[in-house]
Amino acid sequence: MEALRHLLFRLRAVFQRNRLEREMAEEMRFHLARRAAEHVIDGMPPDEARNAAQRAFGGVEQIKERARDQHRIFWLEDFVRNLRIAFRQLIKSPGFTLLAVITLGLGIGANTAMFSVLNSVMLKPLPYPDSAQLDRIFRTTAQNTEGGVSPADFFDLRRESDRYGEVAACAFTDASLSEPGHPAEMAFGVRATANFFSTLRVQPQLGRDFRQGEELRGNDRVVIISQRLWQNRFGGKVDIIGRIIRIDGIPHEIVGVLPDSFNEWRHLGWVDLFRPLGLDNEKSTDRRAAMLQLIGRRAGQVSRTEASNFIAQFGARLAKNFPDANTGSTWRTVSLNETVEGRRGGTPAIFAMLIGLSGFVLLIACSNLANLFLARTIARAREFAVRAALGASRSQLLRPLLAESLLLALAGGGFAILIAHWIGDWFSARASAGTGLPVTVVFDGHVFGWALAAALVTALIFDIAPALFALRLDVNETLKSGARGSTGGRGHQRFRHGLIIGQFAFAMVLLAGAALFIRGVYELNNTRAGWKSDHLVSGTILLSPATYANAAEMTTFRRLALERLEALPGVTSASISWRLPYFVWRDTRKIAVEGRIPPQRGLEPAAVVNGVTSRYFETVGTRVLAGRAFDSRDTATSPRVFIINQTMARGLFGNENPIEQRLVEIDGDTRVSGEIVGVVSDLQSVLPDIVPVAFQLYQPLAQEPRAYTQIAVHTSATTAPATILAGVRAAMMELDPDLPIRRLQTAEDSIASSNFQLDVLRDVLSCLAALGLGLAALGIYGIIARTMAQRTGEFAVRLALGAGIGNITRMVLITGVKLALVGAALGLAGAFGVSKLIAAGYPGIHATSVPILIGTTGLLIGIALLACWLPARRAGKVDVIVALRAE
Repeated sequence: MEALRHLLFRLRAVFQRNRLEREMAEEMRFHLARRAAEHVIDGMPPDEARNAAQRAFGGVEQIKERARDQHRIFWLEDFVRNLRIAFRQLIKSPGFTLLAVITLGLGIGANTAMFSVLNSVMLKPLPYPDSAQLDRIFRTTAQNTEGGVSPADFFDLRRESDRYGEVAACAFTDASLSEPGHPAEMAFGVRATANFFSTLRVQPQLGRDFRQGEELRGNDRVVIISQRLWQNRFGGKVDIIGRIIRIDGIPHEIVGVLPDSFNEWRHLGWVDLFRPLGLDNEKSTDRRAAMLQLIGRRAGQVSRTEASNFIAQFGARLAKNFPDANTGSTWRTVSLNETVEGRRGGTPAIFAMLIGLSGFVLLIACSNLANLFLARTIARAREFAVRAALGASRSQLLRPLLAESLLLALAGGGFAILIAHWIGDWFSARASAGTGLPVTVVFDGHVFGWALAAALVTALIFDIAPALFALRLDVNETLKSGARGSTGGRGHQRFRHGLIIGQFAFAMVLLAGAALFIRGVYELNNTRAGWKSDHLVSGTILLSPATYANAAEMTTFRRLALERLEALPGVTSASISWRLPYFVWRDTRKIAVEGRIPPQRGLEPAAVVNGVTSRYFETVGTRVLAGRAFDSRDTATSPRVFIINQTMARGLFGNENPIEQRLVEIDGDTRVSGEIVGVVSDLQSVLPDIVPVAFQLYQPLAQEPRAYTQIAVHTSATTAPATILAGVRAAMMELDPDLPIRRLQTAEDSIASSNFQLDVLRDVLSCLAALGLGLAALGIYGIIARTMAQRTGEFAVRLALGAGIGNITRMVLITGVKLALVGAALGLAGAFGVSKLIAAGYPGIHATSVPILIGTTGLLIGIALLACWLPARRAGKVDVIVALRAE
């Protein structure tokens, strides 16, 4: 406690020095007055008493100095004094200070904003208590490393889970939601076990959790809704518990409302409602339908290694005991925090690219400041030489420079926080506008720590060059040179030129990367390979199993729906299919040519499969190249028929005619044989992160009807697609009021909304490129302008000896353009790396283009010419007489 009081007293002496001085002076006056009073009592006259007291007390100033030494923290006082000196120096140069703070703020702000997005998407743990204890449990096969689990396997695992902890399961099942007085809508739904929320340690905000008996079919007509659905659909009414709504045409009771923190899009997505698993005895014993996703919570005493070994051993036992369903599969666990959406697919590569490119912006800013700081330090060379000649040590020369860089870094860091907040708000608004769902960029301790670290590291980086200059300063030569030599030696010039080259190299990477990505996105959004989207309206429908219990009822509904849609004014054709041509087809099946030697098991060719109605190809604009399209002959009871794409025809049959050849479609243990009746053109998806499957197979929807399908309506050339949206919705509601249509919109709008992430990323890259280019241009302009000002005497001599203004201008321009060319050449290698990252994250984007690289190089050189021409033009107008007189 005594040590703490002593430390506080010392700190007070540093930061409250004036007050302490007043108190010390008052205390000494008190002692002098007291001793003088004692002498007066002894009979001395007042004047003699004061003099005697002063002689006995001693020198006041000497006593004060000894007192100051006792409570002084020398290094801290020196640090504070250097900060004050640095602050005054920066105030004397407001232009330099403002430029440095803005440059730092933009560089650190862009980098911090990208880190905040990374932190919000990938690094922030999921909002579940003790989320580090949660695992995803996968059944891995050669075809799928993150496969689901069958119900029978799950129930076996749950019976043995006492050696692991808790295990819960869920399955995504979209549902139609309807109630009297409101239009039906399609909701994102999940079927879950009764212990699903308790495993995640989540409690409903209102109502209750699922009960154990509600997992059984027949007892599962209860639902827990999300906070978002409660607010948007039901107005946040507190009496929602116990309300009856229709889900898939069946009455369900709302028993709970989840808290707002549960809607975590990175894990489950924006789920609207949860229902109990509701499996009957037949599905509960099924070992082939890998429909369930498993989540486990390890018990406190079970380590991650022990849990992983237990799950792996359990999977090995299943493969041994049930080889028909589990041969070739293994089980594994992955931390739930590592399976968030932002860590999957090519997203990590894209975030690495964004962090790297924003780091380039920061490096450009550091290069700018290093150059400006070095030029400023070189201009003060005589000041440093005089101080060194008067006895200043190297550390005393460096301290003001370090203090200046620290002040600039802290000021720039504070400005960067504001910039990062603004960018984060823009990103949230931009991303939310694309999805219609709230997206929040979190600013927490990690983000502020990142900003502080970036500011301090930046201060260290751009202070190295001035510090080295001050340390290597030749005092005698500097004092002899007078005003000459203010541009530094050849080594300093080479260093500054190297910084400019680095700036342009980084700017080239930013500019080329953004241009390649923009071009790729434009091509992706505007290429219609094998289909057409103009005059097309699309939507998704989900038939309720309660209303449409069998294939015949689904087929009848679709026939009536197509009749009503094609009867609408302005409609030329309509179709229903599993999938639309411009999005991913999720159904992949193995195929074989009937009558040929079957391929080795596991090496069969695969094709993506789509079920379509008869006028599908006409509606979506896919050309039939040979044979025929499906028609009324292709029914549920007629022989199986297939249509294949052009690549599949060439790959399987070469130059043979594929029409009337027979294929075998392999779906698990099911083998279906059918005749090829047509060949159509190849399709290319507009989704950028999908690697296209070359073989595409079509079959009549009537021969494999499904509840989840998509409608497509083609309008005439004189009818705008948006004008028939209301008619399409009304026609479907007349057939079934409980049938919702999700995302009923024009095909162009559907494509745009599905690729909104690309637009956001495109805008981010464009801003980074523009910022990097602007900083690089500002850097070369600032350095050339300051160098020209310092070379005024040299230019005056050249002009006096007969050089023309054009000679001076040309000399400056050539220097700048050479630096820009070297930087651009180095930047091309970095641009190639960026194109590889884009291709890794988005295989569907064509990320290479020689014209783009040539154009960006030309733009960079043009910017460099402009940035050099302005100071060169000013240098050519030097007043020779004035300059030589000053020299």
